[in-house]
Amino acid sequence: MTANKIIIIGTGYVGKELARQAIDAGLEVVGTTRNDETIQTLHDLGATVYRWSVDDEQAPWVSHLGPDTAVVYSIPTLFRSYQEVTETDGVGSMPRHIIPIDRVLTLCEERGCDRFIYLSSTSVYGDHGGEWVDETSPLRPASPVGKMRADIESHLMNRNSIGAVTIARLVGIYGPGRTLLDYLQSGRYSLVNGGKKVTNRIHVHDIVRAILAIIDQAPRDPRIYNLTDGHPQTVRDLIEFITSETGIDRPPEESLEEYARRKGPNSLARWKNSIRVRNDRLRQEFDFQPEYPDVFSGYKALLKKH
Repeated sequence: MTANKIIIIGTGYVGKELARQAIDAGLEVVGTTRNDETIQTLHDLGATVYRWSVDDEQAPWVSHLGPDTAVVYSIPTLFRSYQEVTETDGVGSMPRHIIPIDRVLTLCEERGCDRFIYLSSTSVYGDHGGEWVDETSPLRPASPVGKMRADIESHLMNRNSIGAVTIARLVGIYGPGRTLLDYLQSGRYSLVNGGKKVTNRIHVHDIVRAILAIIDQAPRDPRIYNLTDGHPQTVRDLIEFITSETGIDRPPEESLEEYARRKGPNSLARWKNSIRVRNDRLRQEFDFQPEYPDVFSGYKALLKKH
């Protein structure tokens, strides 16, 4: 591994697990966040922490950048309206949703950073009618967030002026403290459109294992990887598995129209998009095998600890 230091820009759920596994592997970790609880967690793990936002004028963490550094950018898109972000202040101006990540990438370039990894989303694929997609499939994003992430990906792949730029497209994340169990128990979850939607999932532990493999082994040219367990299931099948394992009542059903009125366009697009996501590239290039090969094995382990 060329990099012996990881800087996590926007340390959230995945970032905290990345910090834990990286520190266990003997790497130095630097994280940015605005969340008090996350700051304490990173301190307890032994990471260096900066309370920082992409809107801040100064970037104090920049002193840690260097040729031995891998930067993992995990800040979500900061806007909800695609029309808003594509409006610019003048001819040739950069769209607003690209400015934050471009600023960070510029700092990495100036200091010879070894690798830059953007945690994106399979929302960039849009709807493929339930067909299988891989990293070469056409992008048809329908949601505002999916369109913004696709724009960011294109910007990064075309710019690529540091050592290596890699894009990791994540599917539905689950793991300790992030399951459907609390939603089902509280009555806040509904089975939209009968649960017919195909859902692609990956355990947070396997996401981090994949990120560390990318840092260690990915080629120097721009590269995209789908981070998924590769075994999509319907939402109904997952909910029925959880309710049968726990005895929790099956949630009520809700139409797409009712859901759209309640949750808005981004959430609706997630339910209407139907894809099955392959992870062949991840498996073949890194000999990667998920510790939790499907969502049922992952949830079974989580429910035993609950």
